[in-house]
Amino acid sequence: MVAPSDPKGINTASSPGSIDRAIDSWGFVFNKQQKRRVVLALAFFVGGGIVIFALAFLLIRLGGNNLHANDNAGFVRSAELDGPALADAIAVHKIRSVLRLVGTEGSDAQSYQSEREVCEKLGVRHFVAKMAATRLPYRSEIQEVFLALDAIELDPNLQPVLIHCSAGSDRTGLVSAIWLHDYRGASLETARQQLAWVPYMHVSMGAAGAMGDFLDQYESFLKANPRQNLLIKDWVKQHYFEEKPGRQTKPWLDGNVYRP
Repeated sequence: MVAPSDPKGINTASSPGSIDRAIDSWGFVFNKQQKRRVVLALAFFVGGGIVIFALAFLLIRLGGNNLHANDNAGFVRSAELDGPALADAIAVHKIRSVLRLVGTEGSDAQSYQSEREVCEKLGVRHFVAKMAATRLPYRSEIQEVFLALDAIELDPNLQPVLIHCSAGSDRTGLVSAIWLHDYRGASLETARQQLAWVPYMHVSMGAAGAMGDFLDQYESFLKANPRQNLLIKDWVKQHYFEEKPGRQTKPWLDGNVYRP
C-alpha cells in the first residue's frame, strides 16, 4: 500500500492561511509565526543590551572610585572614598588637601568622620562645602566652595587638592570646572569637559543637569555682556542670587552684601 503523497493537503491550491507567501517589506518570505519569532528575538537582544548598559553604568558610577588625576592643574577628582582608599589616593597622588562636597550629618556622618580622621592622621587639610546635585547651587553654598578654593589657590602647600562628592560625577564635575576656569585659566569650553559622560559618568539629563545649567547661565551672561569678561566667582558675586527661600543674603567673602 502506498501512502498518499499529500495526506494533509498542504500542497493543494488552498494552502493554510498562516503561510504568507508574499515577499514583505523586509525582503524575505516569512510566515506569521516566523515574523513573531524574529520580532521577539530583536526585542530580547535590544532589551538585554539596555539592561547590560544600565547595570554597567550603575556599577561604574556607584561601585567604582571614579578617580581621575590632573597633575598639570593640581587637582584630583573622585567619588567618595572609604578610609583605606582615601589613604591610598593621598599617598599615590601626593594629595595635600581634600574638598568634600558631601554633608557631615545624618547618613553622611560616618563617612565624614572617617574622612576627617584619615586627613588628620596624614596631615592633609580638610575642607567641607556641602552642595546638592539635583538643583542649581544656592549662592550661600557656592560661596563656601570659593572660600575653600581661594585658600587652596593661595597656599601651594595645599595642592594638589582632591575634590569629591558621592559619585564623583556631578557636583565634582562642576567644582572641577570652576577650579580649571577661574584658578587655572582654562577656557570655559575646556573646563566644561569636566561635566562629560566619558570618562566621568556625568548625566546631563534629569536633575543632575542643573550642574550644566549653572554654567549655561554663566555663559549666557558672558555672551550678553562681552565687555565684562567676569570669572565665575565674580559673576556669582554680582549677578547670581539663587538662594533657598527665606534665607537672607549673606555677606560675600569681601564682607559686602550684594543684592540683585
